[in-house]
Amino acid sequence: MLATTMFGGSNSSFESSQIEFHRRNPDIPLQSYMRNKRCQLGATVSSMQRIYLDQRFWIMFRDAPVSQGKDKVIFDLLALLKNLVSQGKVICPISESVFIELLKQSDKSTRLATTKLIDELSLGISLISFEERVRQELCNSFYDRAGITDLIPIRQLVWTKLANVLGEAHPFNMPFSPDEELVIQKAFSDLIWNTSLVEMVGHIDVPLQLNREALATQLNAENNAHQSMIGNYPQAFRAEFEGGLSFFQNEISALVKELNERGLDFDVKLARLNKKEFKVFSQSIPSLYIYGVCHAAVRWNKTKNLCGNDLFDFHHAAAALGYCDVFLTEKPLAHMLSQRHLELSKYKCEIFWSPASALNWLRENHS
Repeated sequence: MLATTMFGGSNSSFESSQIEFHRRNPDIPLQSYMRNKRCQLGATVSSMQRIYLDQRFWIMFRDAPVSQGKDKVIFDLLALLKNLVSQGKVICPISESVFIELLKQSDKSTRLATTKLIDELSLGISLISFEERVRQELCNSFYDRAGITDLIPIRQLVWTKLANVLGEAHPFNMPFSPDEELVIQKAFSDLIWNTSLVEMVGHIDVPLQLNREALATQLNAENNAHQSMIGNYPQAFRAEFEGGLSFFQNEISALVKELNERGLDFDVKLARLNKKEFKVFSQSIPSLYIYGVCHAAVRWNKTKNLCGNDLFDFHHAAAALGYCDVFLTEKPLAHMLSQRHLELSKYKCEIFWSPASALNWLRENHS
């Protein structure tokens, strides 16, 4: 019934077995159940080299088989990646930005080809959404600063399956008892967990209409209006980071309250942090740190304005540098991220815009 309702297919044997399993294990809350699944997945992902592709590389790889080998470097790079993925050495996970850009593709046949390739190279794995990552990073950072030990490493807590790329969704307010609703919720989560991207995207007929140009224009106007307040790059970054952090004040307040209730006298007052303390704290929130760095780099460069695609690119950078080993992207973004004053080298992510350079690096490291 769940599979038929959601995807039009029939997975009745899977449903029945999972429902019976969860009826026999009623004491596990939904949140704990999903957290355990993600931790197990994170441990698996951590054992593989993670290579993040932005839209440019996904499209080049998608078109490689039909180009009849005209670009041999791309063809060879894709073949090597497929081989390494099949051996369990490499994975090419996506993020919500890759997913959103996929849905913007208007041609159904090429969108399907891209989707199939993502299923193959990602092994069905995605980072959790940007906002979810920031919340988890804040939690780990605050717990660590409060002296709590034995924390699960953040790199094991940020992975999920493709169907949850925009966040988890569970049925609720059903006409069942609370115990039976919990059983159905966990069984439904198992079904979603194993759903391919091809199956999910196949039910989306209309391309996503999402234009970020208006937002980019608004941000440019706001940056120009406050330009006189920014005297150097560190000031630009601090303004961007604190501005981004302000969207998570509810989560911060809840974390501080929780720690105080546990008998820990803890709070974070950014205004009281000196330069070194602020650097340590901001870098402990990698997704927000990298995203803020990208915005600050453009803000400090008075010859450049933001465009709509930059907002997607900055999310790609935050996902790749924060949690992957290699980032294949466009030349301008690669050059920007390599600027020494941005201090992004600490994230130990190799960045390539050239397919030939990426191919040579992979061959040297997987010979």
